[in-house]
Amino acid sequence: MKNNLVKSFLVVVFSMSFLSSYGQCEEKIKDFYITYMQNSEKNEGANVELMKNHMSPKLIAKLANYTKQYDADAVIHAQDVSKYGMESLIVVPSGKDNRYLVKYKWAPESNYTSIPVRAIITNGKLTFLDISPIDTHTDR
Repeated sequence: MKNNLVKSFLVVVFSMSFLSSYGQCEEKIKDFYITYMQNSEKNEGANVELMKNHMSPKLIAKLANYTKQYDADAVIHAQDVSKYGMESLIVVPSGKDNRYLVKYKWAPESNYTSIPVRAIITNGKLTFLDISPIDTHTDR
């Protein structure tokens, strides 16, 4: 009887933990992107610190190369942002391996820009593992 009670308790604790973390990564990715887009409009320098807080130096260098190569910000796959872009931004889980699609529209009638990312939450902190190249991911 005591073993069944302990097992039931562990199942409940695990289930509650899973439910509270479900969607947490998506929400933190969305918060990051909204902040990044707001900074892009008003204070691009703030994005340097934002990236340092959520990305490895290796990923930051990779994104800098993409930005230079495509003449567009590799984090948002665009040269600038729009208010509607921030309003329309969504984050969708994309299979396994901590993959997500960050999607937004420039205007209501435009196609989605889709940005494949890999990210994890460790000790409550969002860390990007990868952001895919610019040239391959726009929905039609």
